Amino acid sequence: MSTVIRKPRPLTSKVSHPSEAEIQAVIHKGLSGPSGQTNEEEAQVKLRLPVTLLRRIDAAVKAQPIKTPRHRWLIEAIVEKLSRESL
Repeated sequence: MSTVIRKPRPLTSKVSHPSEAEIQAVIHKGLSGPSGQTNEEEAQVKLRLPVTLLRRIDAAVKAQPIKTPRHRWLIEAIVEKLSRESL
């Protein structure tokens, strides 16, 4: 006994591609800071840390119950410290 299979139909629906502005909006939506607001202006900072401190930070990041990138963890730590000092 053989199975009857329909011939595949060619795709007739037109796929609309998002504009560059729509793509950038999605990208920037995911780049919100700890307060939930996106920063329009950002500055790059080169940070040098002792290896032992970096290992401690990485251990703290790994211990998070929800996977968190090191970059985000550092930003949250900075915001927390600034909040405590009321700056």
